[in-house]
Amino acid sequence: MKGARVTSWGSPPEYIDVPDLPEPSSTQLRLRVLAAGVPRAVKGRAAAQHPSAFNQPLPYDPSIDGVGRHETTGDLYFINSLAGSIFAEYANIDRDQLYKLDPGTDPTAVAALANNTLSSWMALQCRAIGGCKDRTVVILGATSNSGRCAAKVARILGATKVVGISRNSETLAKVEGLDERIVLKDPLELPQTMGPTHIVLDFVGGPAAIQLLQSAEADPVANLQYIQTGGLAGCEFLNVPARLINVKPIRIMASGIGSLSQEEITRELSGFVGAMVKLKTPPFEVLAAPLSDVNSVWDSDDAKTKRLVLLP
Repeated sequence: MKGARVTSWGSPPEYIDVPDLPEPSSTQLRLRVLAAGVPRAVKGRAAAQHPSAFNQPLPYDPSIDGVGRHETTGDLYFINSLAGSIFAEYANIDRDQLYKLDPGTDPTAVAALANNTLSSWMALQCRAIGGCKDRTVVILGATSNSGRCAAKVARILGATKVVGISRNSETLAKVEGLDERIVLKDPLELPQTMGPTHIVLDFVGGPAAIQLLQSAEADPVANLQYIQTGGLAGCEFLNVPARLINVKPIRIMASGIGSLSQEEITRELSGFVGAMVKLKTPPFEVLAAPLSDVNSVWDSDDAKTKRLVLLP
């Protein structure tokens, strides 16, 4: 069987021969893998810079999720996060980690949307205490792939107001699902007319996040919930002034593999896939490429500006 594996940390995966699969157990299905997305988390796993890849042996499959078909029935399934090695022609997947898709579903679109949609869905459903229904959600990094999905996910989950923040006003204007758009400047100042912020989804990190918390108005009867969901700024640390968390009711947390359990991800599978189905088309450009081209396309110019989806 052919598959893609990292053979040297930090280098693109190689398309190589991998061991044939054993017969699936009674709790598994064998699927023909049709599409697997390559979000930032997969790139991080391939470079051993993501916690889920620490201390893993080589060769290593950095894949996270994707779409497969059961060849006997023809049924399409979404393959849940970390349910198996799917940079390969076939995968044996536990049935409880699969969600059946409608026959006409586009596997490439689902694979492109999956990780970006999951990040905000899990943050708002499992990390934000009380969820986001009837609350104001502020998205820092709203023009990123995950930020664009987050705006729509927050709306699906009942947010009263969704506010997007990003540096580029022209790009920000094109993000769908936002009630207000704020251009990120230094220092960042939120308009007083915006009202209280209940939840911050931060895909950027660094000084901008601190300035947002300093400027945001807190609801006098609820915590301002800050959820770190990405690090586009490349800052390893979040330097929070002690006075800031003394004078405002701020709850700081993160959402990702480790702070979320596999049980929580499995529990949210049907709702999360339902949200993807509602999104239908990714709100960003997609680059679909054969898995056999993984080494050449991994760090290509197109893959830097589009969501890469590999097709085994």
